[in-house]
Amino acid sequence: MKKLYYYLFLLLVMVTGTACDDKETDDGTLPEAALTVTPESLTFDESDASKNRITVVSNVIWETSLSDRSLRIDKRNGFEGERVITVTDMPRNKTCTLTVFTQKRHENDTQVSRTVTITRGDGLPPFTPETLYADNLDKAEWSGTGFPFLDAWDGYINATGSGVTAGGFSYTGRTVSVRSNFASSGYPGASGRNAFYFGGADAYVTTGEIALGGTSSPLVLTFGCCKSPDSDFDAASDLKVYLSGDGSAMTPLAYTRSTSSGWSQATAVFDFEEVPQKLRIRFVADEYNVRLDDISLATTDRTPTQTVVFAPAKDYPLAELPSKVEKTDYKYITHYAQTVTTGQRVRNYTACYDTRRHNPVWVAYPYHPCYKEGGYGRTDPDPWRPDPEMTESEQSVIYASDWNAWPWSSGGGAAADRYQYWSYSSNVGRGHLLASSHRGGANSELNIQTFYPTNIAPESYLYYDHWSTVEQLMPDYWNCTDTIYTVVGCYYENDDNICYDASSGSTQSAKSKPCVIPTARYKVFLRTRSGSTGKPVQECSADELMAIGFWFPQNLGGQTPGAVPPLKEYIFPVSEIEKKLGGEFTFFPSVPAGVKETCNIADWPQLQSKAD
Repeated sequence: MKKLYYYLFLLLVMVTGTACDDKETDDGTLPEAALTVTPESLTFDESDASKNRITVVSNVIWETSLSDRSLRIDKRNGFEGERVITVTDMPRNKTCTLTVFTQKRHENDTQVSRTVTITRGDGLPPFTPETLYADNLDKAEWSGTGFPFLDAWDGYINATGSGVTAGGFSYTGRTVSVRSNFASSGYPGASGRNAFYFGGADAYVTTGEIALGGTSSPLVLTFGCCKSPDSDFDAASDLKVYLSGDGSAMTPLAYTRSTSSGWSQATAVFDFEEVPQKLRIRFVADEYNVRLDDISLATTDRTPTQTVVFAPAKDYPLAELPSKVEKTDYKYITHYAQTVTTGQRVRNYTACYDTRRHNPVWVAYPYHPCYKEGGYGRTDPDPWRPDPEMTESEQSVIYASDWNAWPWSSGGGAAADRYQYWSYSSNVGRGHLLASSHRGGANSELNIQTFYPTNIAPESYLYYDHWSTVEQLMPDYWNCTDTIYTVVGCYYENDDNICYDASSGSTQSAKSKPCVIPTARYKVFLRTRSGSTGKPVQECSADELMAIGFWFPQNLGGQTPGAVPPLKEYIFPVSEIEKKLGGEFTFFPSVPAGVKETCNIADWPQLQSKAD
């Protein structure tokens, strides 16, 4: 009997509830379903539940549906009146939707629905970009004549940012000047005034080191650029961008910009496979009349379009170092020094010195932009001094005995000892193998080391113009962003030609000893064809490289040459220079076979016109 009463009670409750939901209007019809849901959008806040509430007001029963099963709410349905749904959880970095819809009261009833968009972030504070490096190049404007090159003036440098060392930031480059004509304009942040001007193919500028501080954010590089004044700009070729991290080889970086003429801002968004501690940026022009301004590197929350991968450093043998010949009289010496501006410790040159002939066999050295940070400045007065790696008896005494009193202030810049030359009887002078100007920087260690006897040989060329032409071509036209490798050496056909060191004119001193004069000198060069591969030559294919050799006879018989023969008669493949030396040395031993066999004069800028 008790069960019967219980079921009757439930039936009464259900009928009463239905009657409440289906309240009729005065004419006996049901009212239209009404539904409001606020807010329409919501940002989930894990720390404040009151911000995760959705208010539903309806005159009928309602239900919910969710776009994602991982969205959690505290109620899925409700009755008429005002009700509150609370979002209790949802995934990070996601947007979901919650839809509330009315329940049909009869077959022809209209169903009403409202949707709420719910978003949850990553729980981190809003992203704030950090400027690591920015320079509008406008600290000062040049007041002299013409336009200064990078090694002549640094007053324009206005570098700022958390990755920049205040007062110590610098730029290195080739054929790049600072100009204020055709100032930057037409893009956000265009500063006007100064800009870098690239004066020809393979002109480049490299920034100083930018500290990244272990950032894990993607980076955005922006810069203004143009090909002035009216030429279309090709981002694929007119200006190339490379990155180098922690001393790694240069790696190309793609960027986008408008191809229209005039100034425009270029942008590259990238990250690293492995973030370096320090970064350098290099800009290389394939054309002249390219300009660059307003360079900036900052962190970003934008999605990177490329990942920069720096190849791990490999321990390659020195590319230009000739094969070593073990002889009792041969002494091998390497000198290191710091670059003038950036303070990098680099190999200045390696020499093979003949301690019996008291003169060098060869000097091998790299030529790279970092060696030119001091410009062409020569130490004054000339700092002739002994090589500290050799004894006085091993080397030519072509320095004053009071060399360590340099710069001889008490003597007006002149040494007290005049016995510092080779005897003049053979009309020979002190000739650099590695040119002093190729290690410019007055009073720098790099420049002073070129005055060691290790790097000096008796000089009396049959055709001096040939030697000076080639010596000038390298820094003026062959210099590039890749390293050039050079060996300059002496050929001793016999030991019959003798001069004496520690002499003054034809007068010898107690220290004088016989020194053999080379019969000829030679130079061999190796570089990449493009000049901007950013790769070690050991990683280059044969068609990416080029090599050339030059032979310079000495005048040891007092000849008086008539017409000077064309330089091309003294240009040879490197393999031919090796044969002239009797096969004693092998140059560039790590390059692919065949590179040393070819000798295309046209490959070497400006050589063709000077060779004929």
